[in-house]
Amino acid sequence: MVRLRRLLLIAAVCAACSAARAVILYSTGDPSTNTTPPAGALANSGWQYEGTFGSFLGTPIGPHHFVTVQHIGIQSNIFTYQGANYSILNWFDDSASDLRIFEVAETFPSYAPLYSLTNEVGQSLLVIGRGTQRGDPIFLNNTQIGWGWGAGDGVERWGQNLVASIQENFLYATFDQTGIANEAHLSAGDSGGAVFLNDAGTWKLAGINYAVDGPYHFSPGDGGFLGALFETRGLYDDSGQLISGTAPVPSGFYAIRISDRLTWIRSIIDQELVGISPRAAVSPGNSVSVNFVITGESSITKRILVHGLGPSLSVTGHLNDPFIQLFDRNGVLIASNDNWKSGNKTAVKNLKNSGLAPTMAKESALLLSLPPGSYTAVLTGARNSSGIGLLDVRDLDSGENLLMGNLFARADVGTGDGVLVSGLIVQCSTQRLLLRTIGPDLGISGTLSDPLLELYDANGNLAASNDNWRNAPNSSDIQNTGLAPGDDRDAAILITPTPGTYSVTVRGSNGGTGVCQVEAYLLP
Repeated sequence: MVRLRRLLLIAAVCAACSAARAVILYSTGDPSTNTTPPAGALANSGWQYEGTFGSFLGTPIGPHHFVTVQHIGIQSNIFTYQGANYSILNWFDDSASDLRIFEVAETFPSYAPLYSLTNEVGQSLLVIGRGTQRGDPIFLNNTQIGWGWGAGDGVERWGQNLVASIQENFLYATFDQTGIANEAHLSAGDSGGAVFLNDAGTWKLAGINYAVDGPYHFSPGDGGFLGALFETRGLYDDSGQLISGTAPVPSGFYAIRISDRLTWIRSIIDQELVGISPRAAVSPGNSVSVNFVITGESSITKRILVHGLGPSLSVTGHLNDPFIQLFDRNGVLIASNDNWKSGNKTAVKNLKNSGLAPTMAKESALLLSLPPGSYTAVLTGARNSSGIGLLDVRDLDSGENLLMGNLFARADVGTGDGVLVSGLIVQCSTQRLLLRTIGPDLGISGTLSDPLLELYDANGNLAASNDNWRNAPNSSDIQNTGLAPGDDRDAAILITPTPGTYSVTVRGSNGGTGVCQVEAYLLP
């Protein structure tokens, strides 16, 4: 049986350890071919997402993370992407594959979307690597069967192929003599490069280059060789078995399948605040608002659900008829809703299909696909009504390629059921959560002069509390974030949370009332 050979070839080809070059093409041995970004139908097909990690490649997959393979080792403490250097802080190894994700200090300007579907077989792929040039022809019985691995030139190159099959957790592609345009194989040094597939017009990261078939032998027990072979019948595999068959048996390459490792990948990169749901008193002069920011690729949108709830709340004096509005960063109204069933038929159907439609007809809802940007959702009472209402803003595409973070909620803080209570959904594994109140520093009249901040876990247990942030046991750490409140009377909590649902309560110290803003940040 032909066995997989890691593309680095640490033991067998020591020269390849320091000379990581480019993919091998069937159509030409010209080393200048496919060394610039693909154009035409292949424009924006993944080349723009590749960065260099020592002699190898890596692919940014989040604002602070790039992915490559473990077996290339720690090439450097710097990752270079689009002409800029990024300092490596940490790395995470997948126990179920050879994937390694690195965390960097700075923020990537863009990053590759991930291919989450499992329909890869038969699809045309684009592969990028830095393996060797195409070498000399290889003959068997005076018939050419492929090419050997040639010299290394340090050039990044792309090629194409088809996903022939799924082998364990790998995408497998073969080097066919009758293959597609730009038919490509891999060689030493291509490890960590990327495979992209087109998903409805968007090229997404579907695999990370890992290994090739080989070595092959002209006779059992000889030294063996590796190459880009479109025919292996008549050769022997590593076990001494003759390769035979009625049809050509090409060699192939293996890429670690991203869709198979999505859960692990997202556990590392999706450092995100998924939703916030402040509940407070609403009156003609006082609304409840949430400001949120979506970051990521400008060509991609994220589904955001906004609820305005009142009649379904188990509190005395609830808001009978919530009305919600969504504004962009310039204060321009994007959408509004009063009574969720009054929306157009498509909107109502989408809300029902989401399984998150309000339970009461007088409650309001918006389900929107939003591009990256800053947004403000506002809850008021229809026809100047008053009562306790809840504004729920949540991310329905959690774990996709845009992230929602930096959530701010503002409301008039009362007493009893009128204190500001906000749900907060946190999805992170490595980052810190900073909560802070802004009351005295809001710059408006009628603010909450001395906020008390409390954080509860999903079981209702008090996780942390603070009144006056300088009294916090980790006040110096809060100060060092650069986000400490400007007024000593404001409160702040800095913790490293576990993923889950939390409840944040803001009340006035000694029973005070007034307008207050609570802010949530995820920090490295």
